[in-house]
This record gives sequence, structure tokens and C-alpha cells, in this order.
Amino acid sequence: MRRKSIQYFYLMVLSAIIFSCLNSNEENNNWLENNKISGKYHLLEDHGSKVYLPLDFERYSLSKYQRLLDSLSTKKAYKFETEHLNILSKMEGALYIYFDKNTGSTCTINTIPYYPFNKDNAGQILGLIQANHQKVSKKSESTFTKVTAKYGGNSKQQLFKTIYKVNSKKFKIDVYSAAYIISSNDKTVFIQLTTGINTDFDPFIDKLML
Repeated sequence: MRRKSIQYFYLMVLSAIIFSCLNSNEENNNWLENNKISGKYHLLEDHGSKVYLPLDFERYSLSKYQRLLDSLSTKKAYKFETEHLNILSKMEGALYIYFDKNTGSTCTINTIPYYPFNKDNAGQILGLIQANHQKVSKKSESTFTKVTAKYGGNSKQQLFKTIYKVNSKKFKIDVYSAAYIISSNDKTVFIQLTTGINTDFDPFIDKLML
């Protein structure tokens, strides 16, 4: 594996902002009803892969999403979010942004150089994420609580998942950030969902077509 690919991968994970400055509405989050999911596929053009998202998610360009952030957030929150997006947009591969205006939820997807990993790698990544949270918490006046961190895989496919609950003292709201790193068929994607409720997003991830 190329050293450059590893560096991009770690930088991308460390850049993950875990707080959304948009107004997530947990009451309207009805992606899962009676264990049934309703969504549609979106093509990741550079990858030839397809991601399955809830119906209300709409694809946004980077500039359109930045304008949305600017209209809904404070200057400080806008700065945090734009710095995060700028890092993601400069990663090798492509950045895809999806936003659900009904729930205020955001899903970002990065296609990156193929990165097969194992349980030890996943543990190292989790350590980096936790260290980064400590730094971000001081700047953003937020606290981070791990809900789950899981690794599963074999020589052909690997998946690493984390969910964190983030409490913003300044905005007096809680949000959840779920991050998935998936490698299969010589492809790797990083998916991050930020929403107002600790919903089970795994059924949508299971429909990912790499």
C-alpha cells in the first residue's frame, strides 16, 4: 500500500467534524419505520459505486452547501465546518455531500485510495479520533461520548464504524455523528452521518454497492 494513501486516510479521519451547526430535528427523522427502510441509490461517479440513502437526502455541491451553512450558522460554527469541508475536498478521490432539509441531517462521502485494513488498524484510528475529540472539545465547547465502535471484516471486505453523541454547551443541543470506513473490491469509502437522533443507519450502509 502506498504511504501517501495511508496519510490521506488518517488525515481524513482526523478532520471529521463531529458537530453540525445545522438544526437537526429528531422528531422528523422517520428513515426507519417498523424495521423497513425507504430510500434511493446515488451514483458515486468517480468510483462507479452506489450509496443508498433515505429519500429526503439531496445532493449538494460544495459551494451550495457552504452557502447553506453560512445562512444557518454562527460565524464560529461556519468556520469550523468550512475548514472541515476544505480538508475533505482536498483528499485524493472525490467528496459527495448530501443534505436532508427536513431533519437537518448531513451525509458526506469520500472516495479515497483503496485501503485494506485490520482490527489493529481500526484500533489505531479510534485512538486518533479520540485524541482529536479532546482538541475539538476545547475549541467548540462540546463534549463527546462514544456510543459504539466496531470492526468487522476478512481479507476481502472490512468495515469500521463509530458513533459519538456530541453535546454542544453553546447551542444547547445534542447531535450524533456516525462514521463508516468500508473497503471492498479494491475500493474504499468514508461515510459520515450527522443527525439529531441516534438512528440505526446500518440498513442503508448494508445496501452500499462497491
